[in-house]
Amino acid sequence: MATVRLLQPQDRERWDAYVRASAHSHFGQLTAWRELTESAYGVPSRWYLAEEGGAVRGVLPLFRKGGRAQQLFSAPGGLLADTPGIAEELLAPAREELRRDRLAWIELRDQKVAWPGLPTNDEHVTMVLELAESAEAQWKAFDAKLRNQVRKGEKAGFERIWGRDCATFHRVLLENMRDLGSPIRSARYYESALAALGEDAEVLVIEHEKDPAGVMFTVRHADTMTDPWASSLRRHFSRCPNQVLYWEALQRAFALGMKRFDFGRSQWNSGTFSFKQQWGAQPVQLHYQYVLGTATEFPTLAAQKGSLDVVVKMWKKLPIPVAALLGEPAKRMFPEVL
Repeated sequence: MATVRLLQPQDRERWDAYVRASAHSHFGQLTAWRELTESAYGVPSRWYLAEEGGAVRGVLPLFRKGGRAQQLFSAPGGLLADTPGIAEELLAPAREELRRDRLAWIELRDQKVAWPGLPTNDEHVTMVLELAESAEAQWKAFDAKLRNQVRKGEKAGFERIWGRDCATFHRVLLENMRDLGSPIRSARYYESALAALGEDAEVLVIEHEKDPAGVMFTVRHADTMTDPWASSLRRHFSRCPNQVLYWEALQRAFALGMKRFDFGRSQWNSGTFSFKQQWGAQPVQLHYQYVLGTATEFPTLAAQKGSLDVVVKMWKKLPIPVAALLGEPAKRMFPEVL
């Protein structure tokens, strides 16, 4: 039987080593992300460590959200454990808090493993490309349409800039997400994320005649590069900035010795799903799992669609300065969403 306890400062290196060694982990399960989320959202953490024979056998990174429906939610990647038994032992203290404080639920987010006996929502996948042996081989694997779009973008003369330019990154992300009807955090949040992730994170900016057209925030985790946030501006779409952006990121992944590129979360058969699939990325099921408390059912995007559609339509109409002003308080209400 494992010993389960809260993470202590002296456990950081062992915790992070366990996360990095797991094939099912996410960079959000690293201790740096814990500190970022606590400070950026003001949510207290409950990060549980399971040990057996002096070795880490599992981790459960949880945060507690207040408000009308108080809940415990996990960092992206959810619960990691060597066995289902250890997973259940890790959940035990969280179940007790759920019962004692009459919380709505415990939510385990973005998991690549579905633990037995838990209600599960499988609306999401992440799209992962297993990289070929070289950039040249990867290029040859693309179909003619995609290669032509990349060539068109390259002929448009985009300049590619790698670095840590969060101001430009935020400016492009803000405009694009406003167009899509979604709020984002202030530039300070993304600066903090870069600082927390250190050398494993970079920002890519592509410009057309000094006008920023596309941006991507990349993170290297184990042998995978992922892009949690990326955007291109509609006024440049005729020049294929998205294709240039992603081909540049893939070439960067090859140069850094990565084995795969994770294009990030999508809903099945959505527009973003199709865009990522054209690069050869394959869906990897993500499991959102729940321990229900006072709630009688877990949340789904399908159930929330009507109310979300109204918000999206309203947000699209906001002037960009207003979207920037309102985005920060709006996003702070949803610390569980990456």
